[in-house]
Amino acid sequence: MKGLISIALILVACMLTGCAFARPYMEFKDSTPIDWGLKGAFDKAIIIAPFDSHQYDKKWGVYAAKRMKEYLLEERAFQRVIFSEEEKRFMPLLLKGEITYMWYGGSYTPSKVNVTIRIIDASDGQTRFLRKSSISYERKGYSVSWLNRMYLSSPAPEELLNGILKHIAEDIAKRTRLPAKQSP
Repeated sequence: MKGLISIALILVACMLTGCAFARPYMEFKDSTPIDWGLKGAFDKAIIIAPFDSHQYDKKWGVYAAKRMKEYLLEERAFQRVIFSEEEKRFMPLLLKGEITYMWYGGSYTPSKVNVTIRIIDASDGQTRFLRKSSISYERKGYSVSWLNRMYLSSPAPEELLNGILKHIAEDIAKRTRLPAKQSP
């Protein structure tokens, strides 16, 4: 009985003070359809080309490539990380990215971002690593004092883009730090 009274007092206090409960809802999908290995690649150099941003402004492709460069440098994934506007094949590895979908949800729908990252071996032109990632994120709230749903704004798409890129850079760094296979 004392437990019910204390719960009732807490609910009344929440109603009087105007409390609200907010909770994020996130859906994250990640797949690696191609993984031939990046073992021992940490001592190599990689060049990053601007991401293909399709129907979106080209500045998003440049922004994503520069952020990916920063994250790879932070994680020490490669000996050298270079951003270049032109696709140059003189480096051992080339990172190409693609922003396939980018949406700001506002207050009523979730923000969404889809990204594809590809690491290509310049010597043979083969894709060594391909990662497809997507995230959908929104915030939902409930007002205790008004007893109804609150509409909270979704995060900006660049926040989601940065989160995906950081996650991929961490994964790439783990893969490049593995010891290289020795040929017999």
